Formats: sequence, C-alpha cells, structure tokens
Amino acid sequence: MDLREQKYVCTLAELGNLTRAAERLYISQPALSIYITNLEKNLGIPLFDRSGKKFTLTYAGEQYLEKAKKMLELEREFCEDIEKITRETAGRIRLGISQRRGCFFLPPVIAEYEKTWPEIDLVIREGNLTDLGELLKNGELDMVVLNRSDVKGDMDTELLFQEEFLMAVPACHEINEKAEYVPGSRYRKLKPEYLNGETLILHTAWQSSRGIEDAILKQYGVVPKKVRVIRSMETAVQMAAEGLGITFIREAYAANFHYRKPVNYYILDIERHRRDVVVAFKNGSELPAYMRGMVEILKKHGSEFLSK
Repeated sequence: MDLREQKYVCTLAELGNLTRAAERLYISQPALSIYITNLEKNLGIPLFDRSGKKFTLTYAGEQYLEKAKKMLELEREFCEDIEKITRETAGRIRLGISQRRGCFFLPPVIAEYEKTWPEIDLVIREGNLTDLGELLKNGELDMVVLNRSDVKGDMDTELLFQEEFLMAVPACHEINEKAEYVPGSRYRKLKPEYLNGETLILHTAWQSSRGIEDAILKQYGVVPKKVRVIRSMETAVQMAAEGLGITFIREAYAANFHYRKPVNYYILDIERHRRDVVVAFKNGSELPAYMRGMVEILKKHGSEFLSK
C-alpha cells in the first residue's frame, strides 16, 4: 500500500518547512519540492501557500490533510492487523454446538479463551447436530462439538470427554432396591429387563437419545406398561422425580441439571453405554495456533465437565 503522497503532505503540513520535512522523510529537498508541485498540478489546486521558506496549508490543503490522516491511520491499523494474523494472534473462530450442551459447557470455555486470546473474534453458532455438521462440511464453521457417532464425511476429531447413558428413576421407586454396585464407578447399575411393565418417559423420534432408547428396548425385549414422549430432557427428568415414570438422560446433562425433587441415576447393564463427545474440524486442515488453543481449552473443560 503506497501512501507516500499522503505522508509527504502530512509531514510538510506539520513542520511547515520544506528542508526539515525532506530530512524527516529521508529524501532530498528538491525532490520533495517537485513532488508537492506536481501533486498540486494534478489536483488542479494549491495545497500550500508559500511565504519564503514557510509552507502554510490552504483551505483545500486543510481538507486534503484531514482525509490523508485518516488514510494513514487506516494503513497503520491494517498493517497491525495483518501482522497479528501472520503471527496467529488474531483471527476468527466459528464454533458450533448444540444449544442444550452449550448452555452448560461453553460459558467457562469462552471465559478462559477470551482471557488467553483476546484478539480473536469468537463466533458461536447453536443448532442441531445435523445442521452444524453440514455447516462445518461446507466451510461455514471452523469446528463443532458433537457426538462421535454424528461425525460425517471428512472430519478430524479430538476427544473431549466420555459420558454414560443413564437411567433416571424416581427416588421412591422400588426398582432402586435392585441396583448393583459397580467397582470404580460413581453409579450403580440396573438390568434392562427391570424396565418391563414400567411407565417409560422417552424422547422424540428425531432425537439421538430416542434411537438408543428404542435399541435397548428392542434388544432386551422390554415391554413397557406405558410410554410418554417428551422432547425436553429437563421436563422428562422432572417428571421422573415426580414419580411419573422412568426416563433416560446423558451424564453431562444429569451432572449439570438441578431439580426441585431428588432422582436417582443408574447405568444400564448393557454394552456400549458410553458415548464419546468430540470436537470436529475439517479433515487435513492445519489449525492455526489460536484454533489449537481453543481445542486445548475445550479438552481441559471437557475433563472437568462431568466432575462437577
């Protein structure tokens, strides 16, 4: 970006003397004089009044100077921004996450990230995992927090945390007495067949949890007494707490929800009851330092997420 013309005029206007201006600009006095004269000829109007060795701005010169200073300030800001981007201390991250997971997981992540990378423009996009995956694939997002089972196409992933698929049982339900101790786990376990003849609170057909719930019922031949269908996990667990049935919930949500009445959580005595939660980004993309920083902070808080 060549703003030599603006620099010459601003310097001469500041010093009011051709010789001193030429010295500051590291050019000869005759060269600067010729440059200013040619500029005025091209503009068709004088920028300076000459009185001996003193140069004073004309009205046109004052107007030119005002705009020239703005152009030089924009150039300075532009160069600073480019330098930051080159040094990977400035940039933008477009991060996608589901609304339910984001409300618990993201706030401490954002707080730490903005302290560590204050020059980065962090854009958060909430939505369902299918849509977020498409936005990542199309280059409209840089990374997405999602379940490993929802990873599609060319995506690289890094594990954030693993969570259990839990059963939420009313505190007063007799099934609580059948729970068995699991060494090394914070949860006791229940067998799927204990769900026979019970009222179950399941999620809607388009939710990922419903697919797991249906698979469990089918695999273990569970025939419930009644099925209630609820979209909200919070509502489903509150209903369980009120004794209206047994429901299912992911561990991360259970660890961060707080209910008016108690509810007991158990793992099911089944295979593959844990789910990987990952951060995904485009396959083969070399992450700049500020994006790698976000991945590390996500991983750090992922390990803390379930310990609350």
